[in-house]
Amino acid sequence: MAIPQAELRRLAIAKHVIFVLVAAAVIVPFVAKVYQRDFKPTSYAEDLFQKVHNLDANTRVLISLDFDPGSEAELLPMGVAILRHCFQQRLIPVVMTNYPSGVDLARTIVEEAVAKSEVDYGRKLTSGRDYAYLGFRPGGVNLVLNMGENLKGAFQTDYYGKPTEDMPALVGVQSLKDLKLVIDITSSAWVELWIVYGADRFGFEYGAGVTAVMGPDMYPFLQSGQVIGLLDGLRGAADYELLLQRTEVGKLDKTGRGILGMTAQSAAHVLVIVLVLAANARFIFRRATGREKG
Repeated sequence: MAIPQAELRRLAIAKHVIFVLVAAAVIVPFVAKVYQRDFKPTSYAEDLFQKVHNLDANTRVLISLDFDPGSEAELLPMGVAILRHCFQQRLIPVVMTNYPSGVDLARTIVEEAVAKSEVDYGRKLTSGRDYAYLGFRPGGVNLVLNMGENLKGAFQTDYYGKPTEDMPALVGVQSLKDLKLVIDITSSAWVELWIVYGADRFGFEYGAGVTAVMGPDMYPFLQSGQVIGLLDGLRGAADYELLLQRTEVGKLDKTGRGILGMTAQSAAHVLVIVLVLAANARFIFRRATGREKG
């Protein structure tokens, strides 16, 4: 039986109304700066946060940003939040990437975290002294193995062309064996590679941040202790930002794109639930009144 033209027009209008409602649910929280803070961070996010928080000042932390712009929405907020935490604790982050397509994105993350931290703490952060951005070197697994033997040999200069040999940010770091903590933020199999060819071989503790779809695959590594903490998707970024807000200097604004994105995501989810309930209620009503057959 053909659908009446009037019903087709109503369906077309309803479709466009739904598009507008979904767009509004996603856009309004960003425009109005509506922040969702009534959630409890996961224990895995807390474990990673506490590990960073309890490190001594001037400890070098290697952060590998192994993703490209396709995963930026989920993973960029993680990188910014972790770097801001390092600067808060006066740690010295050493940042790199194994993605040639992620070199400029990683630099953007570093520069954003530096700019926000300079405002937060009122002190100038200098590349090569307070942090190092090494950039990209080809090699993949072989690069990790080379870093395990001679990090400065693997990266003879940083991203900006400055020699690493006498760089203050790398004082006392000859290889991965001299690092207490490595954090990898990735959208690919680099978690397993860092564990097998890095942490298990050279003895540093290892934390990870991954996309939401990768999260369930990480639980065996958490249970075995090979990953000491995990940030899982946009929620993981929001968890870390919330934990950062709750520190002793929590009066400073540590809210970032993670918490803001969670607000938009939650609004969209609620809208979908409401629309599903409304559509089913309409269907039941029409069946009960004889307007819907089948």
